[in-house]
Amino acid sequence: MTRQIFLLLLVLALVLGCERKQEQPRKQAPLAAVGDRSDNGGILRFTVEGKTMHDRFVVAQFTPRGDLFTDDNLQIYNYDIQSDKYPRLLISINNRESDLRNWTGKNLPVELLAFTVSALTPPLTTKGEARITRVDDSYVEGQFRGELVNEENGKFYEIRGEFKAVMRLNV
Repeated sequence: MTRQIFLLLLVLALVLGCERKQEQPRKQAPLAAVGDRSDNGGILRFTVEGKTMHDRFVVAQFTPRGDLFTDDNLQIYNYDIQSDKYPRLLISINNRESDLRNWTGKNLPVELLAFTVSALTPPLTTKGEARITRVDDSYVEGQFRGELVNEENGKFYEIRGEFKAVMRLNV
């Protein structure tokens, strides 16, 4: 009798131990929980007129076309909307390809590239070009370049850089 109970418990332990665990959807931490002044696992390196800057907080937010956008949109930025963090960089890319992995290896036109030095200065803006080099479930990597223009004095500033941005889906 003891042997049967022992074997029954052993079989039960094996069945429960080998049971497949259901995959849970990946939960994204809210941006406010991370904070744009801390490292979120991304990296942004860029140069404006020979001055190199970097940031360890960078997000790639992908929004499929629908009610908000007529094209699929990828925005890469290094700040929270409510933050007072500067300098700020925003890159917005539109494409008519809903699978972001298919953007890899293509030179894509940047609809808006904006760089803001401080709250007291207007953003320097341009259109440019970006190349997405790698996409996975967690990150988007690539390079960008453009020529920023100061609307007040018409002066141009070359900007180029690279990023590894933490992926966020906006659906």
